[in-house]
Amino acid sequence: MRAILTLALALFCLGLLAAQDISINGRVVDKSTNSPLPGVSVFIAELNRGVVTDLDGSFRLTDLPERNVTLKFSFIGYSTIIQSIKPGSNRTVEIQLEEAFTNIDEVVVSGAYIMSKESSPISIEKVDLVDILKMPSPSLMTALTRTPGVNEISLGPGISKPVIRGLSFSRVLSVYQGGRFENQQWGADHGLGLTETGIGNVELIKGPASLIYGSGAMAGVVNLIEEKDAIKGEVEGYLNLRGYSNNLGLRSELGIKGASENGFVWSINGAGESHADYKDGDGKTMGNTRFNTRNFKGGVGLQKKWGDTRLRYTYLKQKLGILDETDVEGLATFRGDRSSQIPFQNVTDHFLSSETNVFLGEDKLKATFGLHKNLREEIETGEGFVDLGLNQSNIMYDVKYFKSLNPSLEAIFGVQGFYLQTINYDDALEFLIPDAKKDDRSIYGLLNYNKDKWVVQGGVRYDYRKVNVDASSPHFVDFGFILPGEPENRQLERTFDGVTTSGGASFRPNSHWRFRLNIAQGFRAPDLAELFSNGVHPGTRRFEKGNAEFQREQNIQTDFGIRYRTNNFSISGEVFYNDINNYIFFAPTGEMEEDLDIWSFEQSDARLYGGELEFDFHPSSAKWFQASTSYSMVIGQRTEDWTYLPYIPAYRWNQSVDFRSNDIGIIQKPYLSILGSLIFNQDRPAPLEEATPGYFLLGMNIGGNVKVGNTFLEVYVSGTNLLNNTYLDHLSLFRPFGVNQMGRNVALNVRIPF
Repeated sequence: MRAILTLALALFCLGLLAAQDISINGRVVDKSTNSPLPGVSVFIAELNRGVVTDLDGSFRLTDLPERNVTLKFSFIGYSTIIQSIKPGSNRTVEIQLEEAFTNIDEVVVSGAYIMSKESSPISIEKVDLVDILKMPSPSLMTALTRTPGVNEISLGPGISKPVIRGLSFSRVLSVYQGGRFENQQWGADHGLGLTETGIGNVELIKGPASLIYGSGAMAGVVNLIEEKDAIKGEVEGYLNLRGYSNNLGLRSELGIKGASENGFVWSINGAGESHADYKDGDGKTMGNTRFNTRNFKGGVGLQKKWGDTRLRYTYLKQKLGILDETDVEGLATFRGDRSSQIPFQNVTDHFLSSETNVFLGEDKLKATFGLHKNLREEIETGEGFVDLGLNQSNIMYDVKYFKSLNPSLEAIFGVQGFYLQTINYDDALEFLIPDAKKDDRSIYGLLNYNKDKWVVQGGVRYDYRKVNVDASSPHFVDFGFILPGEPENRQLERTFDGVTTSGGASFRPNSHWRFRLNIAQGFRAPDLAELFSNGVHPGTRRFEKGNAEFQREQNIQTDFGIRYRTNNFSISGEVFYNDINNYIFFAPTGEMEEDLDIWSFEQSDARLYGGELEFDFHPSSAKWFQASTSYSMVIGQRTEDWTYLPYIPAYRWNQSVDFRSNDIGIIQKPYLSILGSLIFNQDRPAPLEEATPGYFLLGMNIGGNVKVGNTFLEVYVSGTNLLNNTYLDHLSLFRPFGVNQMGRNVALNVRIPF
């Protein structure tokens, strides 16, 4: 009876809330002239929706929760304003935007709390979709690597995975549609596996995020943020067409979304792309680096005053050619050939997720659930045969309660986990890892203090993981797969657990200065390959060996950053020191198994340290001009003998000069950017790893909005490696075989809104 009365009371309270007109009305004007600004984007990150201002600069947001929300006001040519506002029955605000070429602040959602990027104690970089469109790449990960401190390990243009401050593989977590995305990233030749289809931006956490996201976020997070919902009562869409000159790549993407007046939202996106083999700077074709992908995603949701809920599904199909370093010329068939040929990877992903937010006064409950199936086939013997076949299923959950303790202090309490099962194909020709089950369970708590000039965060988390592996099936026995210790029942179990803590603060004494300090622990339980691999990895010409006795990796990283800005320039610097116990790394042994190189996983204490320095010059007297530069470095060493770690990127110095012009005829908002990247010699190789000479890459992009009838087409033309240099990237898996990176490449991108 008491439960029924409680439910009735809750429904009554929700009914009272629904009866109120909770809204925000406002007007956006130019700060210097006080004239209205039409077309300004007004966006609420907590609700993933917004509006644009009308001809009078006015806007209205309705059906809002009665709690603080974070509004972002953005407009091309003006600095972005981020403001926390509590809606009311008659709340009116006036916002003044100031002209500016560049903007250093943004709203970020990846740090558990929605806040200004500049206020976050955690280092989070944001890459907007427009930045990707201006300088696209055949791989989404490649397009993100101009971010200081972010690199990629690649196996050609179609396969690349993130490296954040020198750490990679299973230490960088991918988050997609709000859920943890596990696509067997333990493999060096297993890429990020995600595309830009239907996303609004990408957020990159640089540093341990295990407290929020769990094992796998020891180095950081790549979080793909969904595009914002359509404006109420409207249906909108786009067609995006792209072509690349070097590998004759083609990409087309179509997206449509809508929102009804009663809060129902929906979206559909589809994309397909096809790429031939690429050419290096000498004009040599790199045979079988071709690939193609097919991507479909759809979502439905409901927005109400009590909160919102969304259900999304994504299908991604990839066929990825694998270069055979012993037959590069033989696999280079003819210019423009896109047909799959052996060896190649066939990867299929199905990802279903739901996100629900329920507002309870000043509190909030957020629940995220996901179901992910990843099918990975590596084929090198012939069509109809699967050399390595893995069927992985993953169920994840993350339930958080946001408790407002007072206007300046908020707490999060949550439970999180995932259950993952990996099963080898019965008819596979090779077995690298056994069948396995992983069960992760976590509980955590965080505090966030945000008042005046200070933001202070801290928390604690407990994690437990159980891993069961099984090699008792007949196909394992017949193949002769051996588990460590050769147990009689051909089964093993390992458990890992531990406590992690994190604390940080940002201080903004005035509009010029920002100081940030964060000390965080991270952890990572060894993945299946590191523990149990014992066999041939098809497509890599390696025999790989794990070690079932490995302990959990544990690190503590200290980050300190300073930023100073004026009306004419800004300068910022970040330094970090990362001490890692039981660091696991992959290295060649120098031995052979028949005709294959033997690579084994090793474990040792390590340290990584370095930082990033950025300078941006944007003179207020010449708002048509901007110049920026950034420098990033990282050094990784084993502490037992101070030898260097493998897969550590070279120092990098990026430069950019940007020009913006007034409208020219039918071209609106034209721009020109000249880009340069100087990659220094990587002369700190790991044992049995060779040094790599440095190189310089010149890039350029130009574009604007072209009026065709009543539609403005967004046109972007970009070029990379315009000097057509021939070079080797230290993190390329092709580097040991002397296979060069892509030569000159020009991309044309046309985005047609409707």
